Amino acid sequence: MTFLYCLIRYLTFPGAYVRAMWEQIVCKCTKTVVEDNRYIRDDEMSGHVEHEFTAKAQGSFALCFVPLFMNSIGIFSLLLFPAVIGANSVAATIFNCLAVWFAVSLFCNSFPLIEDAMNMMEKVYKKGNILQKILYFPGAIVTYIGAYLERYNITALIAIIGVIIIFAV
Repeated sequence: MTFLYCLIRYLTFPGAYVRAMWEQIVCKCTKTVVEDNRYIRDDEMSGHVEHEFTAKAQGSFALCFVPLFMNSIGIFSLLLFPAVIGANSVAATIFNCLAVWFAVSLFCNSFPLIEDAMNMMEKVYKKGNILQKILYFPGAIVTYIGAYLERYNITALIAIIGVIIIFAV
């Protein structure tokens, strides 16, 4: 499983770099200690920075949700931008293919590690107040489920199906 996970991270390296960059920015904002900031590695930490767990629920939620949110903005803008250009030249076609590949790489690297998602759920739903539980619920569920999907490379399968649908239409 690790081989396939790492292979997908290498094929989608722009998304791995962008996601790890957002994760490191959130670590800096929440004053979370970063232990290893290598973005591309040969293990499950590829596309992530190794850090300590956050002490507060909002920091843990931000660490899981902000990279997902920022990658989602990038995905939608990259997928919509080529549709707006719509030129029929070879350069536009190459640009469209690169934009779709970059969007797929962002999608394949959007979600946190399972350990971070589990820590977030524990901080929010065992130690958080009722307002945090209500406000964080949609984002917490999406990141928690997405962490498992990404761990088993199902996000790559979803991205491939999405690309097939985009090019079929």
